[in-house]
Amino acid sequence: MFRLSYRPRVQHVLCLMIFIYLYLLLEHFILQNERLRDDLKQMQRQLLYPKPNPHWNYNNSWRRIGNASLRHEIYSAYFDARTDIVGRVRLDEEITIGSLRVFAILPERLRDSQISCIVRFADFSSYEIVAEEAGAMHDVHNNSFAAWSIMCPLHVAKSSPVQLPQAVALSYASNRLSHLSPSYVQISYPRNMSELFAKSRATISVCVGPIQENYSNVLRLVEFVEMYRLQGATHFYFYYVEASEEVRRVLEHYRLRGLADVFEWNVQSHLQDLHYAGIVAQFNDCVYRANVVDNYRYAAVVDLDEVLMPLKHNSLADYLRQCDEGRSSGFVFRNVFFYRKDSNDTFNAPAHVMNRLLYTQSKVRRTLEVLPAYIRSKVVVNTRGIVEMGNHQVYRSAPGYVDHIVHQTVGLLFHYRDKCINCKMVLIVDYTARRFGSLLFDRVDATCLEVFMERNGICQLA
Repeated sequence: MFRLSYRPRVQHVLCLMIFIYLYLLLEHFILQNERLRDDLKQMQRQLLYPKPNPHWNYNNSWRRIGNASLRHEIYSAYFDARTDIVGRVRLDEEITIGSLRVFAILPERLRDSQISCIVRFADFSSYEIVAEEAGAMHDVHNNSFAAWSIMCPLHVAKSSPVQLPQAVALSYASNRLSHLSPSYVQISYPRNMSELFAKSRATISVCVGPIQENYSNVLRLVEFVEMYRLQGATHFYFYYVEASEEVRRVLEHYRLRGLADVFEWNVQSHLQDLHYAGIVAQFNDCVYRANVVDNYRYAAVVDLDEVLMPLKHNSLADYLRQCDEGRSSGFVFRNVFFYRKDSNDTFNAPAHVMNRLLYTQSKVRRTLEVLPAYIRSKVVVNTRGIVEMGNHQVYRSAPGYVDHIVHQTVGLLFHYRDKCINCKMVLIVDYTARRFGSLLFDRVDATCLEVFMERNGICQLA
């Protein structure tokens, strides 16, 4: 018989030893990095952070960057204290205290390999920081311009008091005037700096897609706000491109009551070459605003014709209270359609109500098919867990966070479309939204009466 034997060659042994050495070296590096970041977080919380501009009112608008003919624009910047999203942190002579997140509109394919942030302080001194991340966000849809997200790490000297920048501008070679004549925007910090490292408030805010094309459906707007308030939402962020005078009156009503922030979204010059009026930039600005400025834990990212509807809980707030285990960046609700062309069912409308044709109460037939996750789905996010938000999904979560797809028996996105996606789809009767009917009718009538007393409380239905 032949006896098979195998004698390892010297080369194989050396390769194995090198592999083990590299593995141990990598493991040591990872452990060192984790310890460094833990030490950094502890030291970060021991510093004092004076607010650089206590009079900043947090209202932004799109501003041209450098050469006006290029149509490059910058909107907002936020101080982000999360050091775990910074790739290269420092803990020696300098300490990484966070980063600046800047939102801009730039060509989808910018020629520059490097973008910098020029930060300016209250004494008008400034210096330049090379961006660690800079690129077009998702959902470009073959347009020539895109929403950009730029992240610049922020370091301070270990030995001196913390001095935070007041404003920031973008600088890059292809737009020479961006450096010679910077377009600064104020940096947004928490309204109350003592909440910088505080636990986020378990509050639901609502980020509403841009109001455009001279939007005039006042009744839908009021119903939308009151429906989400019944679901537990306490604050709304509206951005408008164009809206009718009546719609603006409603927005102002909610703003004066402290229920909404209203911002002009002046992207008129990019309506033809930027996807859906820059909705991705707007949603990201809104999520960062909810997190950084107001310290809200949740933000529902939706349009005016969409309602996140829990099926086994009394409200969205109840669902999040019972199902959020703390490490979900977002809860993805899958889409079903209700169609405006479908007949109205006003059976449950009380005889005394003035505004009877509420879309969530009169449209009771929806599509049987539930679309897959991330196709026209919408998300309620944990603002602390978001790095980049898309229109229909979370594109990038903070380390340690993952998104959660809500099972279709637990919750759905009720999407009330004006036009059919497929008018031949099978429809079924769904009365789920009617459990809010009694309170909803009363709240809508009360709001319409406050705003439109001269019309006897009738809200216009477009």
